[in-house]
Amino acid sequence: MTRDVVITGVGLTAPLGNAPESFFDALVSGENGIRRHPDPAIERHVGYVDLDMAAHFSVAESRNLDRVSLLALYAARQASANSGLADEDAWRNCGVYIGTGIGGVTSLSEGIAEHHGVGRRSILLTIPAAMPHAPAAHLAMSIRTSAEALTYTTACSAGAVAIGEAFRRIRDGYSDMAICGGTEAMLTPPLLRAWSQLRVLCAEPAGAPATGCRPFSGSRSGFALAEGACMLVLESRDRATARGATPLAELVGYGTSNDHSHLTLPTPGGQALAIKRALDDAGIDASQVGYVNAHGTGTRNGDISESEALRSVFGRSLENMLVSSTKSSHGHLIGAAGALELAICAMAVKEQKVPPTLHYDAADPACGGIDYVPHVGRQVDGLEYAISNSFGMGGNNTVLVVKRC
Repeated sequence: MTRDVVITGVGLTAPLGNAPESFFDALVSGENGIRRHPDPAIERHVGYVDLDMAAHFSVAESRNLDRVSLLALYAARQASANSGLADEDAWRNCGVYIGTGIGGVTSLSEGIAEHHGVGRRSILLTIPAAMPHAPAAHLAMSIRTSAEALTYTTACSAGAVAIGEAFRRIRDGYSDMAICGGTEAMLTPPLLRAWSQLRVLCAEPAGAPATGCRPFSGSRSGFALAEGACMLVLESRDRATARGATPLAELVGYGTSNDHSHLTLPTPGGQALAIKRALDDAGIDASQVGYVNAHGTGTRNGDISESEALRSVFGRSLENMLVSSTKSSHGHLIGAAGALELAICAMAVKEQKVPPTLHYDAADPACGGIDYVPHVGRQVDGLEYAISNSFGMGGNNTVLVVKRC
């Protein structure tokens, strides 16, 4: 016997804002969160989090936790507050599921720089701060849970996988509640250089350098790297109803697949399979989906592959469907991207508003036949189902389905 799973709390810190409501309002109105980083050593336009760490964390936390863990804790505390669940004992049976692409790379970079005599580390101990499991471990300690605390590192789909696995635990009766999501903080000069070597970062057009991320456009050239965290509180519907909680949305489907042909080149067949599995898991037909938050990184091959996958699964239903890539607004949060974009889908079905694809220009015929909601978001009455696509380097494809409550 399976159980309904609902989202009762969301917390986030991202390039467009540090709370769900303000973030979503900025997103739908077409604001751009890509800009120059205050650190002059970071020479590219990126999606960075503008958050006063001293106002939210103790000196001890700042000296022992990498930025990736601090962002996760901020989002988790906000999500728990927004869920309205104040009973500390309840959190002790809450599962923790977090995705991250790399983990504490800031601490690792500082440790390496100190070793070579070209800098000093701000963290007392590098290894505990840098390990990918640190965000989940610190969150589990903060709520004093004895339940599962697990980390997923499936690259760009990690946050989505974490949410999907938490969803399964609750739906199938292994747990009553979970806090789950993704976190990433890799805006350091060495990491930006490493990403540049992959040739996936977008060009910065003269006169408008923050508009380089143009998913599905003919002039697209890649994505803007970003940081942030997004956490969700999931509960069984029975539990949420019993305590009088008002869900944001219902999580109804999770599908995943694995490409097996290349580490960095996606395949439309694998992506389509993940979408089909998610729809089957949700028990819905493709024609019932009203909005797709695309993975949409803005890379040449990636956007073509995803467009082909969408046409394969949805066929003529695409004529009545909206698709957008919000990475054009907030950048690519890598391991946190899937969590943030699932939260966007949940807010979209709740508010009946769909966010846009910014900077969209001349269409690429290879990505044609799809309404990418260019430039400005839309009011969409009657939006019942939305899906979030997250496709990671290494071959993982993950899709989540939300339903309006």
